[in-house]
Amino acid sequence: MDLQLCYTVSEDTFPLPQHFRARYGPFGFPALADARRPYISSNFVMGLDGRASFRELEDRADGNIVSRSREDRWLMDFLRAHHDAQLIGASTLREELNPEGKGWDYGINDEELRIYRQDTLGLGRQKVLVLSGSGNIDLTLRIFSSPRVEAWIITAREGEKNLLSQIERLGREETTKILSVGEGTRVDLVTATQLLRQEHGIRTLLCEGGPNLYGEFLKNQLIDEDFRTMSLQVLGQSTKPEIERPTAYGFVSYTPGTAPWFRLISLHYALPYHAFFRLRYEGPRTF
Repeated sequence: MDLQLCYTVSEDTFPLPQHFRARYGPFGFPALADARRPYISSNFVMGLDGRASFRELEDRADGNIVSRSREDRWLMDFLRAHHDAQLIGASTLREELNPEGKGWDYGINDEELRIYRQDTLGLGRQKVLVLSGSGNIDLTLRIFSSPRVEAWIITAREGEKNLLSQIERLGREETTKILSVGEGTRVDLVTATQLLRQEHGIRTLLCEGGPNLYGEFLKNQLIDEDFRTMSLQVLGQSTKPEIERPTAYGFVSYTPGTAPWFRLISLHYALPYHAFFRLRYEGPRTF
């Protein structure tokens, strides 16, 4: 593996085995600034123009298509191993279908990292949280029956009704965990994150998309860190005008006075096509 460390000021709080430390360098999180909710990171790949997906191209919406990097795949597992749970939006679940049409389970592929998470960190089986206010989710997808992950669904009141109806038809009452937070079809993100921390013990949460979900977290000031893989390519505009290729930051909009800034925490690279940024949220700056 050709991952190289260029710069880091990371905390050094995780008991990394020596071969992981030699590959990545020190790794840790700061103390929780807000004990009411988890420490929330995000992880995306994006091209030079900021776009994160060939969204309109069938079977090419997956971030792996943008990245095509074994180092990025390992870093994805590395981050999954260090977070209590990871979060994806229902749109990402629907778009990222494998050739069989049953999607992915978002589990850790690297067996050493999986064992490290389970035995050294004591975090157990991965928790993968799917967010859908409407409950429009196909519960026959692989993620909901995979032995590698424990899938939860975060939804709102109407979505819960839709999901319970589907669960009853499929006979999965004992296998699907649902958290309902919000009225109608809109999830209350602030309350949902507080519920995850205070009632379910989730101290660190990794948001893996999509960009619109991330944008909602950013607008609600719920993002603490970003991990960004920069793939040195240009995706360009969509081939279908009615389907826009998203940026890694969704559709948020700021003015110079309100635009949030991020501080560089670490920088890795893999020659010749990839750079990997770790960035910490600081908010607007005064000049």
